[in-house]
Formats: sequence, C-alpha cells, structure tokens
Amino acid sequence: MIQITKHCKNWQYLLFILHIYLFFFVQIHGQRLEIKRNIDDVNSDQFQSLYVPLQKVYIETTIHSFAADVTIIQVFRNDENKPIEAIYCFPIEEQAAIYSFVARINDREIIAQLKEKKVAQKEYVQALRENHGAYLLEQDEKSQDNFIINVGALPPSTECTITISYVTELDLIDGFIIRFVIPTTIAPRYDSKQGGISLPASTNSKYVQKSPYTIKFYCLIKKIVGETGELIRKVSSSSHPIKIDFDQQDAYVVTFDQENTQLDRDILINIELAEKQVNTILTIESNAVMATFIPSEEDCRQARNNEETNEFIFIVDCSGSMTSDNKIGLTREAVMLFLKSLPDNSQFNIIRFGSDFTALFSEITVVYNKANIRQAQQMVSHMQANLGGTELLAPLQWLKRHPPVKGRSRQIFLLTDGEISDVSAVLDLCRSMASSTRIFSFGLGMSPSRALVKGLARATNGRFVFIPPNSRVDVYVKEQLHRALQPSITNVQVKWNFSEIDVHTAPTQLPPVYANDRLIIYGLMDNISTLPSDVNLSVELYTKEDHHRLGEARIERISSIDNKGSIARLAAKALILELQHAKKAPTGSLQSRFQDETDLKENTTEMEETTKKRIIELSLNYSILTPYTAFVGIEKRMNQSNIDMVLREVPIQSLYNRQEYSGSLDFTFNQADTDACTT
Repeated sequence: MIQITKHCKNWQYLLFILHIYLFFFVQIHGQRLEIKRNIDDVNSDQFQSLYVPLQKVYIETTIHSFAADVTIIQVFRNDENKPIEAIYCFPIEEQAAIYSFVARINDREIIAQLKEKKVAQKEYVQALRENHGAYLLEQDEKSQDNFIINVGALPPSTECTITISYVTELDLIDGFIIRFVIPTTIAPRYDSKQGGISLPASTNSKYVQKSPYTIKFYCLIKKIVGETGELIRKVSSSSHPIKIDFDQQDAYVVTFDQENTQLDRDILINIELAEKQVNTILTIESNAVMATFIPSEEDCRQARNNEETNEFIFIVDCSGSMTSDNKIGLTREAVMLFLKSLPDNSQFNIIRFGSDFTALFSEITVVYNKANIRQAQQMVSHMQANLGGTELLAPLQWLKRHPPVKGRSRQIFLLTDGEISDVSAVLDLCRSMASSTRIFSFGLGMSPSRALVKGLARATNGRFVFIPPNSRVDVYVKEQLHRALQPSITNVQVKWNFSEIDVHTAPTQLPPVYANDRLIIYGLMDNISTLPSDVNLSVELYTKEDHHRLGEARIERISSIDNKGSIARLAAKALILELQHAKKAPTGSLQSRFQDETDLKENTTEMEETTKKRIIELSLNYSILTPYTAFVGIEKRMNQSNIDMVLREVPIQSLYNRQEYSGSLDFTFNQADTDACTT
C-alpha cells in the first residue's frame, strides 16, 4: 500500500512537470503554429500588422470625356528591426499607359527612369548589393494586367511613399454611359500546367481573407464632356457606396461613403450622359489629337457585306470559381435569354468547360428549332459551377479543329470570370481563328481578368462587356446579340484634313466598326500650335473599297491646347497594344513537306524579336511602361548595410464577403445641377 502511494506521488509529480513543460511549449511554439496557420488562411491581425509593410493605398483620378488620369499612392512602412525588401503584386488595366513612378523617403524624392527590363532589374539588384535603396516597377509578361512593385532595403522604422501615374481610355456602354474601372485585387487564377491555382506574376504572394491595408478613393469628374458640351445626368457605382460633392463649379467630386475600405473588389463608376454621344474631336494637344466616331445604323448599312452570321456557339465557364458573386446564376440567365432571341435560320451549340469540356450536342452545331431549344433550356436550367479548374484552351482548340462550313460565319459567346493564368496562349489561339470566328466575351464578377476578356474580343474582331454582380443581364445580352447579328466593318480607314500637318494614325490598323459603337482614333503629328486659332480641320472615317463615309468630326476653332501629353501617351499605348496583339505573320506554305521546324522556329523568333524591339522603342520614346521595360529608381545611401535584409511579400486581399454590399448608389442630377454646368 505504501509502495503504491509512493509510485502515485511520483506519477503526480511527473504529470505536474509535464503539464508545466507543455504549457510553456504551447506558449512559445503554439504562437509559431498560429502564425503559420494564419499565413495560409490569414485571419491574424497581429501577424499582418507585424509583417505586412503596405499600410495604405490612395487612388486619385481626374475624368475628362473618355479618358482618366489616375494616380496610385502606396504607403509602405517597416516596423521591424531589420531592413526589408517589400514586394507587392497588384492589377492595373492592360490598356493603361503608365508614365511615372516616384518614390519618396526621408524627405528625398527618387524619380524612376524607364529602361529595358533586364537593364532595370540588373541596376536594382546591384544597388541593393552595394547597400543602397532601390525601387522597381514591372509589368508581368504572362498576365499583362499584373504589376509588381519592389521596394528595396526599406530601413527599420521608416516610411516610403510610392506614386504611380497613368492615363487610360474609358469604355462607353450603350452609347451614353461612360464606365470607369479601377481593378484593386487579382482573383486567383487557374494554371493548367500546375493543375491548380497559380501565384500571381511569379511571386510567392499569398491570398488572405482580410488584409491590414485599406484604400481611399478620390475622383474628380469634369461636368462638361467633349467639345460639344454634353452634360452628365447621373453618377452611380455598383461596387461601393459613394458620396458626391457638388460644390465645385466645373466638376463633381466622388469619394467612398465608408472609411477603411478593403481592396476586395474592382471600383466601378458609371457616368451617364444626358444625351447619346455624337461624333466629336475630344481634345487637342500640341502634338496629338484624339477623335471619336459613333457611326449610325444608316452609316453602316450600306457598308456591310451579305455574309450570313448564322452559327452561334456558347462557351460557358462552369469552373468552381463561378460559384462566387452569383456568376453562374448570371450565366444561366444570359444563356436563357440568348436561346429565346436567336434568328430562325441559326445553328447553335452550348459548350461547358472547367477542368474538361463537354458539348450539349455531339455535332458541332445543330438547327435552331423547338426540340433543340427545349433540350438546351433544360440543360442550362440545371447548370452548376462544378467542373473544377478553368481549362479554356481545350474547347477553343476543339473548335479550331472543326471550323465553320463554307458560307457560314461563326459567332462565339464566351461567358467567364477569366480566372486563368496563361492568357497569352489563349489569345494566340484565338488570333489564328479570326478569319472565320468572332468572339463576343462576357466578363463576370467583381474582379474578372480584364486583359483576357478584352483580348478575346480584340483578337477576333468581336466585342466585350463586363457584367458586375447585381446587374440586369438583359441589357448586355441585347447589346452583344445586336453586334453579333451584324457583320463588323473591318475595311475602315481614316483621313486627317489638318492643313499641311502630317498626321500618323494610331493604331495603324483600325479595329472593326459596329453601328452605334464608339471608335477612338489617335493622331500623332508635329506641333499644331503653329496653326492660327481660326481653322477648318476635320477627320473622316470611311470604308476602303467604296469610300463610303461612316462619319466626320470637325473643329473650326482651336480654343485651347492641352500640353499634359495624355493623348500622345494613349496613342503610343495604342500602337504598343497593336504590336503585342498582332496576328502572327504567315510562315509560307502549309504543306508538311515544306515545313522545317528549325527554320520555322528561327523565323518566328526573329519576328518576335523585331516586334519586341519596336515595342521597347515606343516605350522608351514616350516613357510608357510595357512588359519589356521597367521603371527603376536608385537611392544612394552612406554608411548603411543591407546584409541582414529580409523579404516581405504583401499578401493579396481575396474577393469580398458577398454579404457585405450588394446594390448600387447613384446620384441623378436635376435641372439645377445641370444648369450649374453651363454657368
């Protein structure tokens, strides 16, 4: 009995010691486990505040007519006891012309220089190696709407402000709604090679549920649109609650109605004009002009050919990512509307894709009749986002292997959130199909890949639309179907009647023209200020074969000349995008006996290098960032060391909590408001 009691006391003592040990083990190592857990699903505010150097993001923009000048300000701070290298991957629309990158630290301003990417990267690395500060801004070559900020050797207890400036075109919806979009987050994208989600822009940045950094938004909207003085009727947002300041005489000021806004969805601002736009020259600079054309139905009717457009194929994204934002619900609604609206003589099919793809009918297309419509409607009504990953390439390859029969033209309606990683491969394939196929793309959700959705349409002479959550789908379906039912006019030229001044058009090959759609054309020229103020200048848009005029824009007086350089930058960007997305040159005979793989590879590489050199030349001449150039700034430092520098990659805010906000807030201006525009 005594022996048993003694053993019990020993065990109690050992258990007590073990309990103490486990207590301290959990306190010390448990924190490490908690931190590791929070790196993966990141819910720990303590971890984020300690290790996330990005503190705040500010967006400041001025909107005038169909262009916006945007400034992004990012505030980084190092609260650690070692210098850090901060990396942040973020989105900007591909067509944006980024022209300035400035770093401010310790009352010093470092204005970055644009250089070839490899040269800039080398200078950045060398500066850090020599214990200096360095700042680098790059555009990802694979997904060209992704950008990477590198803030090198930010010292302890130091703050750095990065300022990025760009100018961009704005989309025109239905002839009278100007849409301004600021992407704020990069949705996770599926990589078919990895068979899963890829990390953005070759970084190791993690996706988080809630980031510690927030965004502030300030938008100045000029009250008068264009030289003809159209007035703004309404400003609204389907993404964020907004408030508007009416006090300024010549502009409205739009800000967020809430503090501490997360970067978890794209910012959408709709500016509704009081009347539909007319042809006009928007702005003249000393060496550039921007003209817009919106040909009418009557203008386009005589220029159309008689090609039938009677084959309609719906490619529907049913991957897992389509579950969020009710994207699959919007898709079902859109396809149902299409099925009720196709012409009687149509052929059609529906292809669902995810990790694999499946077609509703075994034939490439079937007759549009009651039996086939009923079968299609039944399938669409039960359609779910349950097909896994986002393998868009496979269904497009299948369609390329089965081109439309002679006498038919193929129209593809592609509905997707665009969450794929290899955008370039998909666009290259689509360009090769453009002679017989047009793609009318729909971008769904709060953060679709705008580069993919726009690129699909551009590559095939189609058109694109974006459908935000909580939107009316029928408007977008009607718009796209109307375009698909009319052949695009692709043989279009422009004539600049600018006295004796030579004007170079950008882009050199004009995109297709549709009735009631806007077409923006840029002209680069010598200094126009040498002309007298009273002039008679015009720009004509006409068809190449029969010289049928589609529109004319006139200006009789040069009231003022803007010297900011925005139009010249947009023109240069248009030329760069044209080179990036140009269809590859033919390689000669298609017979296999004439195909030498080595020669083909050499010819392709040579053409790609020539194009790349031209893009770099335009980039450096106009100071416009491209995938082949980068902004780099070096901050010379004395008596500092980067030897113990640590890497800190800013986590990316995941898409928003869908219960947080669902609706739109708009302001319709009454007559008193619009009268103020003219005083």
